[in-house]
Amino acid sequence: MSGLDALILGIVQGLTEFLPISSDGHLALAEHLLGLRASGAVTGIFVDVTVHVATLAAIIVAFREPIAALAAGLLRGARRAWQDLGLYAVASVPAAVAGLLAKDAIASLYTSLPFVGAAFVLMGVILWSARGKMHGTRERPNVWEAFVIGVGQAAAIAPAISRSGCTITAALWRGIDPVRAAEFSFVLGVPAIAGAALLEVKDAASGIAQVGKGPLGIAFAAAFLSGLFAIGLLRRLLRARAFHRFAPYLWVLGVLTLVLAAARGAT
Repeated sequence: MSGLDALILGIVQGLTEFLPISSDGHLALAEHLLGLRASGAVTGIFVDVTVHVATLAAIIVAFREPIAALAAGLLRGARRAWQDLGLYAVASVPAAVAGLLAKDAIASLYTSLPFVGAAFVLMGVILWSARGKMHGTRERPNVWEAFVIGVGQAAAIAPAISRSGCTITAALWRGIDPVRAAEFSFVLGVPAIAGAALLEVKDAASGIAQVGKGPLGIAFAAAFLSGLFAIGLLRRLLRARAFHRFAPYLWVLGVLTLVLAAARGAT
């Protein structure tokens, strides 16, 4: 892998992990276009792990205050903090179950351009459904709503289905304040992203020699910095109630991906 390939994949991961346009879908498309999957599955998986860890670090840095407040509250035995932890735990269950049961079945979809294209279109429909739903004032979901948000996160194990897009949309539909919805979504994403990386790392242990430390470092730095930028951008868009405006981009990208798949005879 060249340094330029690593830079492209890092930027793609950092921007698309947090913007509601699906990091995995963009990575699958980018890796297909760059030929990384064709050159070796281990190489692709190892790069995926690296950039996912980078975006995990970006979440921790960007949301350090609520994460630190939650940790401090838990140590003090604060009731609100333990209630919040319970909500995160409930919301984490669907993705944990889906990841364990469906990981192998979903893996083949990452190389299916027709599926990726169709999923981009579907994700656009999901985002468009949030228009008019961005005036909520509630600070957090109840237990049932946390579970529903978790189901949205579970759906995002499929490529081109955005984790942040599904979870934030679900929260907006239930009247959660847009910025609070993003905070809940991304803090919830810490165990999800970490778990996804751990599930893949055993398959990628030999990948460092194939990829090289230099490109991996470039991919990590690019994903981390672009991730911080994307989080800030998403916060501004949510305050401006413009979250749903990513939908047309996804529709265009989905159609172009389907055209590319047809041109290449992809399945």
